[in-house]
This record gives sequence, structure tokens and C-alpha cells, in this order.
Amino acid sequence: MRTLLRRWQNPWPRTPFVRQPAPWTLRRALRAALAGVGALTLGTIGLGVAGAVSTGALGRVWNLRSELLPIEVQDRRGGPLGVIDHCREGNAVNAVPCRESLSVPLSGVSEPFLLAYVAKEDVRFFSHAGVDLGRLPRAVLSGAGGSTITMQLLKNSVLAGHFDYDTDRRGPLLTVARKATEFVLAPLVTWRYGRREVLAMSVNSLPWIGIGQRKGVYDASRAVFGVEPADLTLAQSAFLVGLLPAPGRYLVSEDTAPEQATARFRWMRTQQLVTLNILRSHGLISPSAHAEAAATPLQPRLWRVTYAGSGADLRVVSAARNPAYMNEPEPVWAMQELVRRELRQAGLDPKRVGRVVLTVDAQAQAALTRRVTGEGRTGPRPPGVAEGAAIVDVRGGGIVALASSTGGAQSSEAGRQWAASALRPVASTVKPLLYALAFGDGVTQLSTFRDEVTRYAGQAIGNSSGTFLNRAVTLREANARSLNTVAVQVGTPREGALRRTLDRAGYRQDPDNTSSVSLGTYRAAPLGVAAAYASFANGGQLCRPHLLAEVYDRSGRPLALPRPGCAPLWDEVVAFETFDLLTGAVTSNAGHVPFLRPTAWQRLTGRAVPLGAKSGTTDDVNDTWCAAVTPQYAMAVWIGDPDGRQSVPVNLYRDQTACREVALLRDLPHDRSSLAVPPGITRVGGVAVPLAGLNPRNPAPSPP
Repeated sequence: MRTLLRRWQNPWPRTPFVRQPAPWTLRRALRAALAGVGALTLGTIGLGVAGAVSTGALGRVWNLRSELLPIEVQDRRGGPLGVIDHCREGNAVNAVPCRESLSVPLSGVSEPFLLAYVAKEDVRFFSHAGVDLGRLPRAVLSGAGGSTITMQLLKNSVLAGHFDYDTDRRGPLLTVARKATEFVLAPLVTWRYGRREVLAMSVNSLPWIGIGQRKGVYDASRAVFGVEPADLTLAQSAFLVGLLPAPGRYLVSEDTAPEQATARFRWMRTQQLVTLNILRSHGLISPSAHAEAAATPLQPRLWRVTYAGSGADLRVVSAARNPAYMNEPEPVWAMQELVRRELRQAGLDPKRVGRVVLTVDAQAQAALTRRVTGEGRTGPRPPGVAEGAAIVDVRGGGIVALASSTGGAQSSEAGRQWAASALRPVASTVKPLLYALAFGDGVTQLSTFRDEVTRYAGQAIGNSSGTFLNRAVTLREANARSLNTVAVQVGTPREGALRRTLDRAGYRQDPDNTSSVSLGTYRAAPLGVAAAYASFANGGQLCRPHLLAEVYDRSGRPLALPRPGCAPLWDEVVAFETFDLLTGAVTSNAGHVPFLRPTAWQRLTGRAVPLGAKSGTTDDVNDTWCAAVTPQYAMAVWIGDPDGRQSVPVNLYRDQTACREVALLRDLPHDRSSLAVPPGITRVGGVAVPLAGLNPRNPAPSPP
């Protein structure tokens, strides 16, 4: 019984043929190693499949080309404005920030760059199927290096925002999981697209994140050297490829210590030489080409570098930021979120859009960007002071140009696009809207009011000059002099109607400001102010500003867009009289913007189109404005603190900087150089007024 119990407890007793553990032989160790590799491979495949399923990467890999293919953006004449990528569209988890990028084919990239990139990152790229088994152990166990070009493409696109890349999470398990997922997906990508297409997608999505949110060879070559990718030399190519492990080291500021800046550039120089040595060791360049590239004293646009020696003895002596460096992004870079928003409002999925034509004029956009992002006529703006400017076409509300300053850096964040988002008190730019409201209530430009002590809700109203004329003035003169006293006299009995009109124009009430609405307490962005002024040259029609003119899908088929919304805000006689009122503020001797009058050269060249303008400054001088209109364009410029905490520098508002910006309107080509005079308008002493007894009436403002 005891024997049977022992057998039941251990039915598989030790075989009598094995007396002791077998010794380890070379053959047995090799078999164990192969079994371990097999187990590791199966585990890696299982982990990779789980990672691909959990992240939804399989479907995205299958559509990777279309996902990486950005929206091509053109201006109103079909000229290229750049592209918009699909960084955070829909429910995508991709956390890569929206960056300026422009895709180019492999034929548009220089051969030295392609050689340097492949040799440094994946020299056997054209001989494996996306996974280099010889580098697999390093790829699995290391978070940096070891990956093939195909695996890097997956990391930078499909897997971005998952695991440990572009997330706040770190750890060896996350790294191994990501590498395993890349290991599983890389052969599928190679089979689906082929090696040349994979290489093209890779060079267009390389993350030079440190270089002003740039990615892709086009933006890197333009930002670093100011050349097209097809023109990159061997020395430049090796420099760019050497930056890939740590592109953030390229950036330098004026405050960087000289020793630190020099050490940083020497590191970049070392990485360039490493890349050149790899090319030479693989026989991809000749010794003479290697020597010539290594001896080239590169001067990246951001840097000012001093070299010593020549040839093989070339060395970096010192390096610092180039004080003259300017890096203007593609125009669409700062508009991309606005374009996406407008596409969604039109019921279109941005990921299905292949090309959009904007109402933007490329030349006007470039000119406006230079003005807004430049240092201006009176020196750089202090930190915290921003500028936003918008130009719209009065016929339909198409946005011609839109630019915003963000302290010297551009941003695609809608909240930083001050031209469209900075809701600030509009100050005296509201007065023409007030007077247009009065023109529909029996008042004309020649109606008179006394400039004298005036009160609103018990508060004394003063003029910006600090004095009163103590005489009767016409409304035309009052507007030219921007007299607050007259504005309050005209506006107080019409305050309710003015509020409804401003609500209808998209302005926002400031409940904390209890001063007279006639003095500009309502808030608006420059784009909204420009749209309101455009109504004076559009027969009284207020049109919603928009960017989209045409939209096409991935196949080039046009997609339907809703027609721009326009609605009557003024009677056409009132609109024309207000336009004349604004031009009088420029031409009148009482006006404060004489520099906006046409020059003799503009008269000779036919650019002396009628231009009306109105400036405005808040009492705390946190905001300074100028709004202007011609027969074809309306423009608004705002300079100030978006948070309303600090005053605009004295020189900026005393020099009428905002109004000097609107002089750009005279430089724009006009195919509509005058307004047709509507029936019912006559001129008295050169001033446009309604015919006697006409009494024009504005459309009744709808309630807010």
C-alpha cells in the first residue's frame, strides 16, 4: 500500500537511466540559445501584435500614405502657401504637435542627403524587409538607436503618442513594447509601400522638433540653410543628419553663455564629421569629397560661427546666435487651426481633404507678415505686447491676409492668432459704426454738435487732447478729431440700438466696463473689426470673414462649400456716407493721420485709391487700434497686451504705429478703385450727404 501511495503521489518516477545531470556541451548550449532566441522572438511577436491591436495601428499602417499626406494649401491665384498636416485630427491619439511641413518627392531631395541619411540611420535599408535582424537586440533593449528607417517612421507617425514617445511616460517596459510593435509592423509597411515610398515618407516626417517645430527635409533645409532640399550639399546634408539624435541642441538664444553656445556648436560639428566618416567608411563618397565637405566652414542661418585653420585643420573658435536671424514660417502655418475649424463648420472632415484654395493673397500675406512680425519703425516691442492684423475683401468677406505677432515666434494655436482671437476693447474705432447708426436716424455728416463738457451716467467725458473746442462742430470734423464728447452726445439716446448693432456685427460686451458704449467698451478681434468696416464699402452688407474659397478631396474632386453668409447692416446710402466720413478723416486738415494721404508717386502710379481710417486707444493704453477701408479692402490692426496688464509703449501709440501699418492697403493691387455713388447721395461742399427729404433708414438690428 505504501508503494502504491508513493506512485500515486509521483506517477513519473526518475528514470533509472539518468543518474546525474547531463554536462553542458557546446551543442547543448547552442540548442538552448536557439530555443531562447525562438522564445524571445515569439514573445516579441506576441507583444508587438498586442501593441498593434491595442493602439489601432494596423488600420493606420494600411492607410499610412494618406495619413501622412498633408492638405495642400494654395492662395487665391493657385500659388503654394504650404501644407497642413493631420497632427491632431478627429479621434487620433497622435500627440505630435502641429508643425509646419511641406512634402517633397525623393527626386526633390539631393543625393548627398539621401546617402547621408541612409548610411547613418540604416545602411542596410535596401536589403532588409523593415527589420534588420543584426540590429534587433539593440533595437529591443535600447530606447535610442538600433531602429531601422522603417521603424523610425512608425515611431514618428503611427505610434506617436503611445508607449514612451511623445508622451509623459517613461520606462523600459514601454520602450520594449514600442520596439516590439515596430518589429511587427515594419515588414507590413515595407510590403505595402515598397522601400522607395517608405524612404520618401520618412524624409518628409523626420522630427527636427527643436528647430521651430519643423519636420521633414524641406523645412529643415529651409530653416537651417535657406536652401531647397534638392540643393543641399554634402557638408550641409551631413550637418542635418547629425542633428537627428538631438535636434534641440541646434537652438540658441541671445542669453546663451558664449562658452555654452560654442560647446553646443562644436558638438554639432562633431556629429557632422561622424556622418561624413560613416559615408567614407562605406565607400559612398570619395576621399576627396570627404575632405572637401569636412573643410567647408558652414554658417547655419541661426548661428554666427568663427572658424580657424583650413582643410583638415578647420576648427570652431567661437559660435553664437546670429542677431540678424529671421525665420518666417509658411503663411498657412499660423492659419492651420483656423482652416481646420472652418472645414469642420462646413461639415467636412479635414482628413478627407487633399487640397484647399484660400481667399488669401500670397503677396499681401507676405507683406503683412513682414510688418507684423518685424521690429517696426520704432524698435522691437517689449515682451507681452502683441500685434494682430487682418485684411478682408469687402466683396464677400474673404480673408486676404492674416498675421499675428507672438513675441517674435509664430504659433498655430488659435488662442495665439491674435488677429482672429484677441477680443480687446475697440476704443474709438467704434465711432464710425455709431455715426452710421445715426445716419439712419436723420443725422448727416454736416449735423453739428458742441464740443464741450459732457457727462455720461454722472461721469465727466473728456477728449484725448484733454481740451474742448467749446464750439459747434460737424460730425465730419468730430470724427476726424475723434471727439469723445460728440460721440457720447450722439450715442447716449441710441445706446440700445448701438448695442444691438454691435452684437449683430459679432462684437462682445464687456460687463465690467460701465463707461459709454459710444467710446468703444465692446470687444472684438481685428478680423471682426475689419469685417465691420468692410460693410461701408459693400453697400451696407456685413459678410462673415472666411478663408476657404475651394476645397478638393484626395482624388481632386471639388467638395461643396456653403456660400459666405452676408446680411444687410446699413442702408446703402448710409454705408456710402460713412465711407466718405472715413476718407474725410484722412484728407481733412483736422485729421490725425496725414501720413495716410496718397503721395505724389502713388498719384502718378494710379495707387491713390480712396482710403478711410479711424484710430483708437483705450484709456489705460493697453490697446491701440487702427481700422481702414478702401473700395476693395478693409483692414484692422491691434497692438497691445492680450491679457490687459501692461500699457503699450508710448512711442507705439504716439507715432500712430497701428495706422502706419494700414498704409499697406495703398500698395495692394485694386481692380475696384472707386465706389459707385448710390441713388440718393449728393455732395455739399464736397461732403457726401443724402438728398434733402430722403431720410435713409438702416435695417432693424435683430436682438442679440
